[in-house]
Amino acid sequence: MISSKSSNSIFFKLTFIFAAFILFSTGCSSDSEKGAIEATTINGESNPSVPGFDWSNDPLKVEINDNLLNSKMGRDTLDGISEDMYQYLHTMNTIDSSDWPIHLSHFPMHRYSDTSMLNKQFAGLSHWKEKGFANRVGNIDIQYASDWIFEDEQMVALLGHDIDFYQDFLPNFVGNPEGMRFMLEDKYGRGNCTYNSSTEIRDNGDSLLVRNWHAHAYTNTYVLCNLDSLHFTFLPIGFQKADFGAQMMDSETMLTLLRDHRELFKEEN
Repeated sequence: MISSKSSNSIFFKLTFIFAAFILFSTGCSSDSEKGAIEATTINGESNPSVPGFDWSNDPLKVEINDNLLNSKMGRDTLDGISEDMYQYLHTMNTIDSSDWPIHLSHFPMHRYSDTSMLNKQFAGLSHWKEKGFANRVGNIDIQYASDWIFEDEQMVALLGHDIDFYQDFLPNFVGNPEGMRFMLEDKYGRGNCTYNSSTEIRDNGDSLLVRNWHAHAYTNTYVLCNLDSLHFTFLPIGFQKADFGAQMMDSETMLTLLRDHRELFKEEN
């Protein structure tokens, strides 16, 4: 049996495998497995601990940086990718049961059969939001798009982009946010992560503790698409560490995309 402390540790570690895009695992805590997607509902109300963020009015932006863009795909296709990426991240930010099917539609489920586990992941996200912890993406600035590599059932490409990633700690969060520094810096690099803590005075005179980690960095995302559609799905860097990672794409495809991106940046520098 896994203790609550161990379960929390497992959750935080696996969160960072998928921190940008967001397949989260919460260990084996029985609380985190309660309420599958059909039974879990989170109201779309304002989150009072996150300045400028309202669950019903997400300020997320997914934009193409025309000044820095190096793209090997057509602009119409890249525009479609950015629109689908917005949907994917927005429905992650809200952690709302009505949005979760849309979120899952942008996960490459044609290569993954265990949908019950995905529903448990939603239950885990809901559990941790209720405990005062949530991840969100604020901005994506697309600067690179590779050519497509064709596999048997799909085609795969790689995006390069800046990201603003936040970890929000609501007033009811019990724990020390400082403990998240190492994993954030491991993913996004030292010097790219800032901890913010302040006290806000509400209109009614009450004080409110606002805490979050903010990471701003350049990173990559894989884009996948069935050969017979233009519906785009997404995977973060590091997805191959998950149990189902090998099912998502051929390892040769992944390595080729990363190598081409790396070689391009060597030439530019």
